[in-house]
Amino acid sequence: MRLVGAVTQGSGAINEDGLGYLGNAEDVSAAWIFDGVTGINGQNFLGGGSDAAWLVAKAHDHLKALASLDLPLREILSKLVQTLIADFKTATKDLDLPEDYDPPAACLTIVKRYRETWQALRLGDSCLLARGGDGAHLSVAASPNNAFDHWLSAEALKRRDAGMLDVKELLAEFRPQLMQGRKLRNSPSGYGILEASPSATEFAEYFDLGTPREILLCTDGYFRAVDYYGLHSEQSLLEASLASGGVDSVLDSIHSVEASDPACVKYLRFKPADDATAVALRKRV
Repeated sequence: MRLVGAVTQGSGAINEDGLGYLGNAEDVSAAWIFDGVTGINGQNFLGGGSDAAWLVAKAHDHLKALASLDLPLREILSKLVQTLIADFKTATKDLDLPEDYDPPAACLTIVKRYRETWQALRLGDSCLLARGGDGAHLSVAASPNNAFDHWLSAEALKRRDAGMLDVKELLAEFRPQLMQGRKLRNSPSGYGILEASPSATEFAEYFDLGTPREILLCTDGYFRAVDYYGLHSEQSLLEASLASGGVDSVLDSIHSVEASDPACVKYLRFKPADDATAVALRKRV
């Protein structure tokens, strides 16, 4: 696969997203994206700007070595989680974490070539769109539009109407509900996510991509172009991202919409903007 475009931008001072790939731009053998989960602890404990950014940086560094191994994605994930557990233990050994500490987590999507075919792994709600070798479009894993997110966005809008505009204040108010939702991480009744816990290996999704012609990995901040703002369908997002300068152009269009609706009234959402990341790949010819 050839790297057509890659972009990652934070919505604020700290970008909790991340991306990486193996090989060079003309011959990519694996690629991945991260979407760090916004912390609700009231302060950061682990350095790196935020606890989520710390986890993303550690996981990215480990993946640069692990993704090159001739191992199934399931085993690569297992080794990644083991290293993160060791990292977290070292980082917190002298810290007095609160009893209700919300540990760092991140969405992870990775694709890897195995001889002539490609496999994929997903933890969390980032997106993986692909077009098969026959030209047929395949939405392997799109970002879910879940009921809790809609409820949270609606409640946040009420607070903004009353003059509460700071996201940190909103996070503090809704912390009990967010904590309850995060207790469902990596559980049968919840959702999979990357964290420094053995359970993170149990709830990943795996996909056989066959011999795709094109692949787009993107976080939900980038996929807002589809499910929030209606700028694209899944197929047109894939096509636009694969154009020359496409990922930057798509991100510019997202920023334009967000700048025109800072109070989140026209497009209901919890935060005015989100970190956004995308990697676009096309089969070499």
